[in-house]
Amino acid sequence: MALASVAFSISAFSISAFLSGLFLLGKDQGENSGKTLGIINVLVGISIFISSILLFTTVPFGTGSPAENVQLGFSVLQVFFGIVWISFGASTLYNWDMKFIGSTTLLLLVYNVIVLIVLPISWSAAFTTVGMVVVELALFSYILDEFGFWAVTHGKMKATVQGYFLIASSVLSIALAVIPGGIIPM
Repeated sequence: MALASVAFSISAFSISAFLSGLFLLGKDQGENSGKTLGIINVLVGISIFISSILLFTTVPFGTGSPAENVQLGFSVLQVFFGIVWISFGASTLYNWDMKFIGSTTLLLLVYNVIVLIVLPISWSAAFTTVGMVVVELALFSYILDEFGFWAVTHGKMKATVQGYFLIASSVLSIALAVIPGGIIPM
């Protein structure tokens, strides 16, 4: 499998994004649903963080270029995602202010834009054409998520719009896990 640790973390993220999206759309809400969602998001954040370490230490693509660059790029991206999702989960669980998380996602957005641009230029040899398209679409959806986190936490956008962004990212993340992640070889 090409990027097993990415498939692992993205699969976890897809669950969290889907459930968070439903929550923001006012679905599946009960007396303690925010706390349940908070625990799920903390666990997802931890799995993404562990995945980052695995990707960095197991070097599944090898140690030559562009493999090193792809692995390092995705590893750093996962560290950012892990921090955001652990913080988001804890804030949901304890009903803390989320403005700092929104501000953090702006940094993640900048990094994601860099990866989105660099990937097809410098790292295209690491992916099939279909895999590259899936990765690019997923990265773009994450940019929308990151902007949405900032916008919602700073009163610039309705939470329902972010809910739709997250559900779309969930679907694209499943595609990311199964195609470039190596579950379906393409």
